[in-house]
Amino acid sequence: MRMLRAFRISWRDPFEPRDARADALGVLIPAFVLTGLGIVCVYSFSGTTGGGSQVIRQALWAAIAVASSILVSRVPLERLRRVAEPGLIATGVLLLVALLFAPLVEGTRRWLVIGPIGFFQPSEMAKIAIVLFLAARLAGKKQTDGEVLKIAWPVIVICGLVVLAPDLGTAVFLGAVALFLLLLAGARLGRLMTALFVAAPIIVLIAARYPYMQRRLEFFRGSLNYQQHQALIALGNGGMWGQGLGAGHQKHHYLPAGHTDFVLPNLGEEMGFLGVALVCVLFALILIHGLRVALLAAKQKEYFGFYIAAGATFLVVFQAVVNIAVATAAAPTKGISLPFLSQGGSNLLMAMVAVGLVVGVSRSLETAK
Repeated sequence: MRMLRAFRISWRDPFEPRDARADALGVLIPAFVLTGLGIVCVYSFSGTTGGGSQVIRQALWAAIAVASSILVSRVPLERLRRVAEPGLIATGVLLLVALLFAPLVEGTRRWLVIGPIGFFQPSEMAKIAIVLFLAARLAGKKQTDGEVLKIAWPVIVICGLVVLAPDLGTAVFLGAVALFLLLLAGARLGRLMTALFVAAPIIVLIAARYPYMQRRLEFFRGSLNYQQHQALIALGNGGMWGQGLGAGHQKHHYLPAGHTDFVLPNLGEEMGFLGVALVCVLFALILIHGLRVALLAAKQKEYFGFYIAAGATFLVVFQAVVNIAVATAAAPTKGISLPFLSQGGSNLLMAMVAVGLVVGVSRSLETAK
């Protein structure tokens, strides 16, 4: 009964910490449900292209991701602190290797080939590495003003390597994660806004070099691209209840990237508004319970755990928000996957590792009692 009470969400203060173990389950269970739903989506949306092998591959990645999440959750926080900086260096090396030796896929060098399980994207690893690195740097610091550049310059290097791929959307996303953690640490908004004003022209100049990035910026002139038009058609076709699992039409080569970046519209066409609402509720639960773990860590003055839990939760939920905004034509296309649901191993693996980090923080808090 104590555990069930801890799951309750108060409308007055939904982020009030109650029980670290229950909040860990509040993050873990929605992540498992979303992962299972992702396998179902791969089965349904790739059925017209002989998707049996894709389902097996996705299930294999899911097993690896869940095992990795469990292993990460059992790593002591002090050990995570020690590997944070080497982990960021290793990520930079992998990004450099990808730039030099990765196969050219759709004009970019983002993926390394790993035997039978397919492609691995080092920029996904960068998301976790940046959270751990900044958590280690920021923990114990009472003031970050005047030290923002000193703290964050390695992150700028990582973002630069991602931009060279080129992968501007992921680089901007990594920057947003870093800004979130710096704001939590007390950096002045004015200083960060100055950095953004400096970065904005650079981003525009980079985007101007690539025609597909220029087309994405047409969104701000009120022009939706083909993918977003088809995505809205898919969501409209779904109605309240959906066409039924496997009965969608947009997956028949009408909606590009319908199994990766635009998986949500296909899900909405087959499972309706209720299916999309279920996905949103599950991500909301991850947000609430993940931030509860972070606030409980701050209450116990475990600031490294606080930054890890807050950063990992933000990482998953913000990526979901960006993907949903793109899929519903509320933001320009960015090439960012929907965590747990989009087909692809590296994205699923890093999302589950982020969940494992939150669970690990909760375990350390329970042990410290």
